[in-house]
Amino acid sequence: MTMLVWAELRALARNVTFLLVTIGLPVVFFLVMSEVFGDMDIRGIDMSRYMMLSMAAFGAMSVSIAVGTRVGRERLAGWNRQLRLTPLPGWSYVVSKVIVALALVLPTTLLIFLAGLALKGVSLTAGQWLGATLAVWLGALPFGVIGLAIGLSVRPDSADGLGVAVYLPLAMLGGLWVPVEILPGFMATFAKVLPSYWLAENARQHLISGSPGLAGPLVVLTWFLALAAVVATLYRRDTSRL
Repeated sequence: MTMLVWAELRALARNVTFLLVTIGLPVVFFLVMSEVFGDMDIRGIDMSRYMMLSMAAFGAMSVSIAVGTRVGRERLAGWNRQLRLTPLPGWSYVVSKVIVALALVLPTTLLIFLAGLALKGVSLTAGQWLGATLAVWLGALPFGVIGLAIGLSVRPDSADGLGVAVYLPLAMLGGLWVPVEILPGFMATFAKVLPSYWLAENARQHLISGSPGLAGPLVVLTWFLALAAVVATLYRRDTSRL
């Protein structure tokens, strides 16, 4: 499994388009969106810090889903079938995708934080930087599983497109592009059901209260476990077809 993870990371590192879209684009969005909302202050957080955390969440979500949906291409190329002829356990293949997603989430998050520090003058304590980084990194787990579910459930040539069609609404409805606090009441209520909202909110809580509490992490964990069960079912179904 270690060799499989390393091989995929090397392949993705050579994919310039993938890196620019999934890692570079959220940085651009952060620089633009922090200017759009200007001097607005939400719950004691200025918009540079607020949008930095929101775009870090967006980047983590998009890269995690993109890694998962690559399973569609591998199914199309027959790579899944080839791996099943090796001693590699089926669960290792699934877990390797989640590990790759988490490995890419970290530099994505750090790059956005670096842009906030260097270009927007964002200032946080060491504990806030660390807490926000861990919240975004671990909060990305459900989205890697969402990508896998898409890659295993739809036609292989449709997985990438559907992945985009999923994470863009999650970003919009989860309050990553527009703060939940200025959304209409029913939209704000709906946002708090989505893992995308809590991905950013758990990080923001490190600035507001010093800790995300229990509610946010529990929502993220619930989404992860539910989606993991779905992926396990889809993987067994896909295996039975071979």
